[in-house]
Amino acid sequence: MELRERIQDFWTYFTIIQRDLENDLLHHDEECLRQHLKECNERVAAISGGSIEFEEADGFFEMTLPAYGNRSIQYIHALMKKDAPKELLDRWIINAYRPPLSEKAFHSMFEVDQKTYQGSDFKIYYEIDDVNRMIAIQVYCKGLVGLDPKRQLSIVRTMLELFIGELEVEARISSITVLQEELDVSDVCLLPNFYEDICDIIIDREWIEYHDPTAIYMAYKIDEKISFEGLRKDMKMIVTTFPQLQEELLNKEEAICRDMKQRGGEYGYLYFANAGVSEKSALVRQQLEKEVHNLLYPISIARTIGGASGTQYSYIDLLIFDRKAFQNAFEKIRDRLSFDIYYKPFIMD
Repeated sequence: MELRERIQDFWTYFTIIQRDLENDLLHHDEECLRQHLKECNERVAAISGGSIEFEEADGFFEMTLPAYGNRSIQYIHALMKKDAPKELLDRWIINAYRPPLSEKAFHSMFEVDQKTYQGSDFKIYYEIDDVNRMIAIQVYCKGLVGLDPKRQLSIVRTMLELFIGELEVEARISSITVLQEELDVSDVCLLPNFYEDICDIIIDREWIEYHDPTAIYMAYKIDEKISFEGLRKDMKMIVTTFPQLQEELLNKEEAICRDMKQRGGEYGYLYFANAGVSEKSALVRQQLEKEVHNLLYPISIARTIGGASGTQYSYIDLLIFDRKAFQNAFEKIRDRLSFDIYYKPFIMD
């Protein structure tokens, strides 16, 4: 089944249980709520690999689809939000990624040696990088001292996502260092206040404001010797919203692509010969990427995720949500262009 169809099936199921779920939230029926949450989580995990959370406040309902920093999951959750039934949006706020300062943040805690720690126990020391418009942070929490470094980092990242949101973790945090003792400095921020500091920094220093983690582009120049034999071996510049995928492809690995295939989607790319276009190929590639996205994403067939410029070819990278519908749409795109363009999946079945 195509990924788009799986998402449509989820919303069909959700509309069936919607009223019961709303009553569970309004009346704090924990047993029924746990059962609905379990069933919804199983369905979301099968679709995206992510999870789902529900909250209620003052008669309004909120759904959050955390992705835990996984870009593939974020792409799918963004499509789930876009394709949610319109009537649902009258009563529900749907978050395609974890927002900052949610109710869950202020109730989150972890326990070490029978002692409980929460957000206010985390001290943040940060350094602003105006060149790259990023923030490097050092974090101290007494409860983390002596834990396995991987667990320390996992707890810190989870708490950061809860308090500053998934978007700002990805867009602003360049590095995280977990401290084993406090620093003797006065310039320190408690975690519940860190999001406000970040907002002030963005405004005061006129940094770019992001509204969606899937729209954060990174650019990479290929320093290796360029080959002229084979597609994507001539790349000299990559621009992408999914750096981990590009790293995997350059390393000739397939895990991300195979996982998406199992979910009914497909990562692939359009390409055309630079010699076949009359204008500068980089400009043509950039404009065509925008046009393809604006044509296919509103109808949930595919989205563009960046691309690359090569010495011989130009590339537009895609995540396809409905492979059958894409083939039909691609034929129409190809017919209206004045130059030849082709499609190829990153991995073959």
